[in-house]
Amino acid sequence: MLHAVKQGSSRNLIELALVEVRKRFLDLATRRFAPDSFEYDMVKYRMKKLYNSTVVGGKYVRSTLALDSFRALNPNSTTPELHTTAESAALLELAQSFYVILDDIMDGSETRRGKPCWYKHPDIGLGAINDALLLDSFIEEIIRDLYAVHPQVDRLCSSYQKSKRMTLLGQLLDTSSARDIDAFTWDRYEQLVTMKTSHYSFFHPVEMSMLVSDRLDSHEVIRRLAYRIGFLFQSQDDLLDVYGDANVTGKIGTDIQDGKCTWVSVRAAQVLRGKPEMNVFKEHYGKSNSESVAIIKDLFDKLKIRDDFLKFQSDFSEKVRGDIDGMPLRLSALRPVLLDILNKLIDRKK
Repeated sequence: MLHAVKQGSSRNLIELALVEVRKRFLDLATRRFAPDSFEYDMVKYRMKKLYNSTVVGGKYVRSTLALDSFRALNPNSTTPELHTTAESAALLELAQSFYVILDDIMDGSETRRGKPCWYKHPDIGLGAINDALLLDSFIEEIIRDLYAVHPQVDRLCSSYQKSKRMTLLGQLLDTSSARDIDAFTWDRYEQLVTMKTSHYSFFHPVEMSMLVSDRLDSHEVIRRLAYRIGFLFQSQDDLLDVYGDANVTGKIGTDIQDGKCTWVSVRAAQVLRGKPEMNVFKEHYGKSNSESVAIIKDLFDKLKIRDDFLKFQSDFSEKVRGDIDGMPLRLSALRPVLLDILNKLIDRKK
């Protein structure tokens, strides 16, 4: 199918690649069971439902970024090369599902993409933890299958493992920082965002495309730019958690109830330090009752946090744009890709 759409959009290529990756995933998941056995049917049914419910249907930000980057670096790539790269990029959606399934459980979230979170599905519950681990468990094997003779296959696998490790450490920072308002500083927040979001969402996809392209230089330049884009992305997510329309975002925000260290809460803490209202913030932030949530939202409104964010978004995005424009000539092929994703982020509603 991919052969027919070589010139199609990266999103279309990813959607087709996800069909192929699903076949690989189901084959690996059921390989140890006899095809005519109950166990085979049970595992295949569960894994197919898991894949269709959690992997398919997202925004595909990470996978399209990886494929866009590869196409920019390799404008004369062959159809088989695009096919393989699209499948490897699609694996980032399995990783994304692995993270969000666990994240939703830890946060006690109700919805994801406008549907109940996976662990909220009937007969799933905490079995979702094992499902998430299964999604992750096959990624490296599929990478090695796709790139069996590629000189950078070991680096590709190492890159994924490093990305996963950093993301999980970021999740640890995220949960450990909750309700610790005295720790709500910009330094802590930036470190948390770098580890939890920026690395796996924006640096790793571009790094993958560079490795596949045998580009072993300039990764640190891309890392700095990707981390800044990721900071903007996560700060937007934080604002949408409080002020977004759940019908548009597809999820009901819980950052206030969970007492999360976010752009919104760090800015509030910064403004309130040394003021009497800080006591109100500390008393009610991180409590799940509706009265406390309403008090915190009212406090955010009085502090004009949303106005502060809009100014930050405008100023910060222009600085990032300038950094991208100033990329070294050897990376100029990636400039349009990074500018495109930056433009898509500005003023996003979901």
